[in-house]
Amino acid sequence: MALECSLDALRNLDQSDLDAVQALLDACTRTLLSPSLWLWALGLTAACAAIGALLGLAKGRWLWGLVWGAALGPLGWIVVLLSAAADRPCPECARLNPPGRKRCRHCGVDLAVAAARSSRSRLRDSTRSNEWR
Repeated sequence: MALECSLDALRNLDQSDLDAVQALLDACTRTLLSPSLWLWALGLTAACAAIGALLGLAKGRWLWGLVWGAALGPLGWIVVLLSAAADRPCPECARLNPPGRKRCRHCGVDLAVAAARSSRSRLRDSTRSNEWR
């Protein structure tokens, strides 16, 4: 009869019988080193990482989502969902642009120049443009 690694087997183990202890230890080692267990663990980790990457892609941080999803699984998904988006708003039209972008993809303004201007100069520019219309 093959011994199985379970909590019942551990509870009913006679600790003074060294052969029984060794047999249970061997059974638990075989269970932990089983290829099917490792395939399940790797498959679940890959699935959690892929879902985390998809959630991170929506925030503009797919690699960050992949790492958190692989490391923590569903808890990593929550971390990704609660994080701030990597996209930054355009100072002129307030629409979101991906990080590292030089010009706004919506209005075409230079993002570095527009971010350096103060709100007062933007207000002054908007009143001037209304005068000429």
